[in-house]
Amino acid sequence: MTLNIRTLGEKGSNLLTEMSRQGKRLFTFEDAARVYGSSDGRLRKLMFTLVKRGWLQRIEKGKYLILPFEAGREGEWTEHEFVIASHLIEPYYIGFRSALNYYGYTEQVSRTVFIISTRRKLKTTLEISGVTYRFVCLNKSKFFGATQVLIDGNPVNISEREKTIVDCLDLPKYSGGVVEVAKAISFGRDELDFPKMSEYARRNGNSAVSKRLGYLLEKLGIKASKAIDILRENLGNSYTLLDTLADPQGQHIQRWRVIVNVPEKEFTQWTEG
Repeated sequence: MTLNIRTLGEKGSNLLTEMSRQGKRLFTFEDAARVYGSSDGRLRKLMFTLVKRGWLQRIEKGKYLILPFEAGREGEWTEHEFVIASHLIEPYYIGFRSALNYYGYTEQVSRTVFIISTRRKLKTTLEISGVTYRFVCLNKSKFFGATQVLIDGNPVNISEREKTIVDCLDLPKYSGGVVEVAKAISFGRDELDFPKMSEYARRNGNSAVSKRLGYLLEKLGIKASKAIDILRENLGNSYTLLDTLADPQGQHIQRWRVIVNVPEKEFTQWTEG
């Protein structure tokens, strides 16, 4: 019977009960050691047994997820991917296409969660329960503009709407390209703070962001004169590709110092009217 397969035992029961009491569905080996009273081989054997019997899922070295009884014999259960992501690295915030999905600014469904940090992981990707977690390291100067949201009662850091757009224009490869960003701007035009976004673009330090954003705002017909003025102050003299994922050939637009290497109809189709 499944009940016999998932026998817990007194020590395992005490450990998981205490973790649950502390509200830790996800916890580390160090957390377990504080409850168990030591970090010797007996605890490691207990953790191995709990994983084998389907009470825990090992999501990374030294990090575990408590599986509820509903997970059944095969342990077919996982916490929300953003909650898992919040335990994989510090500091962090969820960003790029994952944030676009969260805000409803893209129709593309991705099984990759993009996690931004100022630290580097030995492995840039990690797969847990069919979800790929992609770690993107940013300079400390670009690590700002995050907010905290609750996912299933758990606090999770995610980029603000405006910072999400800025990050995506800084590194289009993590958003699916500039066409997806144009779509996001169009979808969010009534709730995005464009002057704030422009200040974030300037603070980012990459003038390419200001060039791409300014060009898109005007082409999408968005009335944001204050934002445009801010962006125009941060262009420089060199030309920048509108989309780093497309062929580098295109029309040079002097006003924004961009090379428009994507057919205009591909991103203006999201304009209203």
